[in-house]
Amino acid sequence: MVLIGGGHANVQVLKKLCMNSIKGLHTILISEHFEAIYSGMTPGYIHKDFSKKEISIDLQRLCYNAGATFIQDKVIKLDTDHKELQLQNFPPIYYDLLSINTGSISDTKKIKIEKSSKCFFVKPISSLVKNLSRIDQIIKNKKNKIAIIGGGVATYELAFSLIRRYESNLEITILGKNILKEKNLNKKTKKNLKEIAKNLNIREYPGEVISISEKNLILKNGDKIDCDLSLVSTGASIETWILESKLIRDENGFIKVNKNLLSTNEKNIFVTGDACSIDNKPRPKSGVMAVRQGEVLKENIFLKLTGKNLIKFKPQKNWLYLIGTYKNYALLNYFFLSFHSRWCWRLKVWIDKNFINNFKFTNNLRMTKRNFELENFKNTIMHCQGCGSKVSKNTLVNYIKKTSDNIYLKDSSIVNNKSLQILQTIDHIKLFSSLNPFDFGKISYLHSQNDILAAGGVVKSLSVSLSVPFSENSVEKFYLEYFMEGIRFEADKNHCVISSGHSYKSQEPGITLTLNGEIESNVSKNSAKVGDLIYLSKPLGTGYLLAAYFNNSEMLSGDDFEKILNNLKKGNYFTVNSAKKSGSQTMTDISGFGLSSHLIDICLSSNLSSELILSSDILINSNIDLLRIFKSTGFDNNQKSSSEYIKISENHPLKNILFDPQTNGPMLITINKQNQKKFENYFSNETDIKPILIGRFIDKLEKAIYVNE
Repeated sequence: MVLIGGGHANVQVLKKLCMNSIKGLHTILISEHFEAIYSGMTPGYIHKDFSKKEISIDLQRLCYNAGATFIQDKVIKLDTDHKELQLQNFPPIYYDLLSINTGSISDTKKIKIEKSSKCFFVKPISSLVKNLSRIDQIIKNKKNKIAIIGGGVATYELAFSLIRRYESNLEITILGKNILKEKNLNKKTKKNLKEIAKNLNIREYPGEVISISEKNLILKNGDKIDCDLSLVSTGASIETWILESKLIRDENGFIKVNKNLLSTNEKNIFVTGDACSIDNKPRPKSGVMAVRQGEVLKENIFLKLTGKNLIKFKPQKNWLYLIGTYKNYALLNYFFLSFHSRWCWRLKVWIDKNFINNFKFTNNLRMTKRNFELENFKNTIMHCQGCGSKVSKNTLVNYIKKTSDNIYLKDSSIVNNKSLQILQTIDHIKLFSSLNPFDFGKISYLHSQNDILAAGGVVKSLSVSLSVPFSENSVEKFYLEYFMEGIRFEADKNHCVISSGHSYKSQEPGITLTLNGEIESNVSKNSAKVGDLIYLSKPLGTGYLLAAYFNNSEMLSGDDFEKILNNLKKGNYFTVNSAKKSGSQTMTDISGFGLSSHLIDICLSSNLSSELILSSDILINSNIDLLRIFKSTGFDNNQKSSSEYIKISENHPLKNILFDPQTNGPMLITINKQNQKKFENYFSNETDIKPILIGRFIDKLEKAIYVNE
């Protein structure tokens, strides 16, 4: 099952999967962002009542708890004939069941927007949140004229939020062809909204905008409105790839779905939220509607997968509006009722937080789940083992046809090597739950490559053994292809030949790589000298940070995980070149045994000791409490094996980082003091960042490592 978009409906499907599992089902979520923004709380975020963390749903963490795979990417084509999704950055994905909940984009087909204009879109809501810092820079320290193009309730709430955020720095004009024409708004609410807008000096200007330039807007009637910045909050439209699919659409271009939220012409595709139009029961686009549809969608997906009858979605004719106005005030609209008070704001906060808190996980491991089975699940008593657990031949041949001429699955390959000496290393890494297998393929290669680089070599060829989950057809194909394409992505940068491979099915997916390299320079662990400086190529912390994240620590957000992932995907090839050009002959990679163990190896081999100065610069995440509270499972063994060689205060706040195991960790590089500037310049030019200086080597003393107080 593939879920496209982390909208208000799809996240409810994933939450249900957190508490229920369907045997034989593999779920993938595709979203452009690690976090989904809850639209109901966005105005509160704009006027600083809520933090970004409070209004965000962490999609990677949600997938982890749901047993799903998260892929950060954008769909560019839907081929319903072959059940194929083409992505912008990753290989295609094939689906058996699909749920589209991508939200909407602002409809600008009738507006000419010049490139020089300072124009921002309100839809999708994530775009507005992302661009808020840019808007801050434009508005900062001077009076600005802002035009909000729309005219609906959301336009007014946005205007009220901006007034509160920027106080006296704004003159806001709301422009729209149809101002406050929502059928569900009663007369008193409309009157209240207009009075509040007037009290805040917000102008209303009826009319259709046809052009936006750097300094003004032009209306259809020829009027010109001055503005320094414009926000487009017009009617909804859907993305091009949906429009170009074979899914049947209504007269406004939205996907037609039946009473069960299934496409009217594709019975294995659910569509919800702004992208859909319910057959014969059109409703305005609303976050409230998407939430309500999600309650039915999550049930219907389970019912469909387990072969039961689906339930009907019954759209409301009217629903509750709660519109933030002044500080701690909101306007309530429901049928003929209209109230403007503090209790309305408290009610709004309670409802919004109640929804968003459904997707927060407070330091819990995976929950106990109820188990179901797919309708046609093959319940085998025992999976084959030994060579009987191999991936199917068709899956292998179909992949190999796309990547090489070796379609006959030769038993071995000839690899030409100029050197009589071959560097060789082997590594195995288990897949991180919920991680994109393509990214994991990249990380696995970079992690293994570090051993060759640290020995003064370059990678020339590799052999790979892949362990994919017990599965069939599209799931098996997905893992094999994504693992291999991730490995190839990095291997091709080094002109590395993939010479041989093996694949099998297992309860623990992972990658084993054997890398072969040629020696380019003499590098060893016994060449350090007194006074040599000790550098790291990038910060540390993947071990305890992943432990914290996958234990659902509230101290880490989706943005924090993205930072961890970017660190994991950062290779050391160019940093090693910088070190070599600066005369370094001693280096090692920091991997599973942690910083202390690898540095101790150099100290003992070179008959030296070392002085370290540890600061928060050495950490991927500067929150010291995370380092104090969370430990990787390899931490204790690392500490036991290294502690006797280290002198460090028991109370040192960074003590634990010495023993934290690293996946694709930094290179530890020694540089002669005379070459310090040369190395730092080379390094910065190659990588656009600075190396991290952590200490120096000294004459041999009782301990190998001495850490500053």
